[in-house]
Amino acid sequence: MSNKKSYYSFEDPTGTTIEYRATSLQQAMVIKKKLASDIGISKEDFELKSISKKRSLAT
Repeated sequence: MSNKKSYYSFEDPTGTTIEYRATSLQQAMVIKKKLASDIGISKEDFELKSISKKRSLAT
């Protein structure tokens, strides 16, 4: 069985974007919580921006 991962992109109101691969939206939300905590931003500030099979090239 293949491991089908998608890229999940989240953005906060100031334009800070975090993007990473996850196997499900539930897993993405858990990762978002940890990454937001690591950079000192509330996880509630980040909203889902996109889900895609390929990594976005946005800066």
